[in-house]
Amino acid sequence: MIKVAIIINPKSGKGSGNFFIEKLKSFKVPNTVNLTIYITEYPRHATSIAENISKEFDRIIIAGGDGTLNEFINGFDIGSNASLGILPIGSGNDFALSLYQDKVDVDKSLISFLSEDTKVLKTDFGTIKLTEENGNIILKRFINSLGIGFDARVAYLNQTNKIFNGSLSYLISILRTFVTFNSINFDLKIGDKQLKRNALFCSIGNGESVGAGLYLMPGAEIDDGYLDLSIVDLKSRIKLLKLLPKATKNKIKGIPELEQIRFKKLEIELETPYYSHVDGEIVSSKTKRLEVNILHKSLSFMIPD
Repeated sequence: MIKVAIIINPKSGKGSGNFFIEKLKSFKVPNTVNLTIYITEYPRHATSIAENISKEFDRIIIAGGDGTLNEFINGFDIGSNASLGILPIGSGNDFALSLYQDKVDVDKSLISFLSEDTKVLKTDFGTIKLTEENGNIILKRFINSLGIGFDARVAYLNQTNKIFNGSLSYLISILRTFVTFNSINFDLKIGDKQLKRNALFCSIGNGESVGAGLYLMPGAEIDDGYLDLSIVDLKSRIKLLKLLPKATKNKIKGIPELEQIRFKKLEIELETPYYSHVDGEIVSSKTKRLEVNILHKSLSFMIPD
């Protein structure tokens, strides 16, 4: 008997979570599967669930978006042998996009995850040690992306003032940020290199995209043992508007305003404390310093047939 848990965020995707819960009521579970369903009830509930069940199940399936997945990995014991599955029903499903390389059929994926034989891909994830302006330290994991500057301000507006769903919500937040935001100054330390930058934003990706399909870290791979830093320096707001359509089509690689650096360990210090996000969720509005590392092939994700 295969022991399987499903963690569902009912608020994912503006109702997609609740719709999925209703569909599960009529779903025929294979005789070879012992299925337990967990429904999140409050912020970071997926983290506490993960802490309690990491080693109790053979497979754990997360039904939600990047935010739910982020909550889960921040509680998951990486010493567990459980295989993980993603049912991307959230507003932003960027890690799933990198993992599956395309949109997936949720129903068919669930059937595949409950079958006797599954394909598995071992993936990386990132860790941060964040120091705020007042000296407070925050430790976090991220599965898909970390952003500072324009990107983080967009994430803040998208998280706190969400009206629409998916990429439309993110694009509206971009336009709102676009009106008032100025560039940020920060210092970087990568190995023995120390760099100073003034830029619109810096995004760090395990995956390639953020905001439901904006490819800000083109070429990033979730299993290569590296994180990808993208620094975009745009002084003109008109240039930013021209950049966005290219980002949705994964065509910003090689543009003069984009600097990309691959790394295993990175330190960032901001001249002026500012917002930062992990996987679209705001971590702090007063980020002063960040230490970023990667854990290579530490998670096992099922790939649907």
